[in-house]
Amino acid sequence: MNMKTASILLGTLLSATLAIPAFAHDGWSQTNSPVIGAGEVAYVDMMLGNHSNEHRSYRIAGQWSTDSSKVYVMNPAGKKIDITDTRFYTGEAATETEPALNNYFVSSFSSSQPGAYIVSVEGDSIFKGADAASRTLRSAKSFVAVMDIPTMKRASLLTGFQRQVSPDRAELVPLFNPAAAQADTSAEVQLLLKGKPLADTEVSLIRRSNSEAVTVKTDAKGIAKFKLGGADYYLLRAKPATNEKREGEYDTVSYEATMTFIVQNGTYELPGTPSEAKPQVFLNGKAQPDDSFSFANGTLMADAAWAEEAFGNKSKIAASAVSLRDAASEAGAVLEYLPAVGANRAAVYLYLTK
Repeated sequence: MNMKTASILLGTLLSATLAIPAFAHDGWSQTNSPVIGAGEVAYVDMMLGNHSNEHRSYRIAGQWSTDSSKVYVMNPAGKKIDITDTRFYTGEAATETEPALNNYFVSSFSSSQPGAYIVSVEGDSIFKGADAASRTLRSAKSFVAVMDIPTMKRASLLTGFQRQVSPDRAELVPLFNPAAAQADTSAEVQLLLKGKPLADTEVSLIRRSNSEAVTVKTDAKGIAKFKLGGADYYLLRAKPATNEKREGEYDTVSYEATMTFIVQNGTYELPGTPSEAKPQVFLNGKAQPDDSFSFANGTLMADAAWAEEAFGNKSKIAASAVSLRDAASEAGAVLEYLPAVGANRAAVYLYLTK
C-alpha cells in the first residue's frame, strides 16, 4: 500500500469517527486532588470516551465540544460561577493524516476560602440523523475541598458537596463526602432528573486502574448504594433517556450524569492535641475576634453585637448572646464545621450568600 492510499484510508476513518453521534460518548470531569490548601490552584480534566467494557471504562475517545459545553464551580456559599474561560487544550490537534492525541481539556480555579467546591461541566448538543434527531444533556461533576489545613480529616465533615447544581438535567448527588472517601467503605448517591429522584435506573461505578465496573439500580428515592474498593479514582455514570421532543429540533432527549471522586487510605493523622477547645470562627474567609464567642451548655454562642454587625438586619437578636448556628440560619448563611487536626483547633466557616 502506498503512502497516498494510506493517507486516503486514514482520512476516511477520521471522517467516519467524527460522524459518530455525540451521544455515543460519555463525558466526565476529574480533579487533580480531592483536598488542596487555601489559595492553591485546583485543576479539572474534562474527558470524553467510555466506549469499551460496555461504556464502563476510562478509555478516552473524543473531546468535549467547546461550542456546546460550559464549566462551572459552585463555591461554599452556594454561588455557581462560570470558569469556562480558564479552559485550555492539552493535546495535539488532529491533522489530515493523524488523529488528535492526549485529547482533553483542562480548567482551573483557586480560592482563599476553605470549604466544599463542586465542579460541573455541562453540555447541550443535538445530533441530527437521517430520520430523527436526539438532544444530549450532560452533567459531569467532580469535587474539591479547599482547606486551611489540607488533610482528609479536616475536610471530612464538610456537607456542601450535597448541593444540587444542575436542576435542568440529570445529576448525581453524593450522599457521602467525596473529598474524604476512604477505601473499603460504603457510599450512596442519589440520581435526580430535573430535581426529582429517578427510581429503577442503572448507575455504574467504575474503578480507573482496572476498569472494574459494578452496576446497581436506584431505589424508590433514586438512591444507589455501592461498596468502595481500594484507593483509586472512581467514576459514577447514569444515562436515562426520555421521549421529550421539540418539533423541528429533536425527537428524544438523552440525559447523561457522571461524577468522579478519589478514594484514599485516610489513615494518617497529625499528632498533638488542640491548643484550645473553642473553635476559630471565620466569616467569608476572614478570622473573627475570639472574644466574640463563648460556650454555653456545649453550644457555641455569639455576642449579639457581633451577630448584628456580621448578619445585618437579617438577624433578629433580643438576648445578649445567641447560638451561632441559629443566628447563621436566620441570616441565610452557610455554616461548615471543620474538626480539630493535631495541635490545630476546630474551625467554623460562615459564608454569606449575598
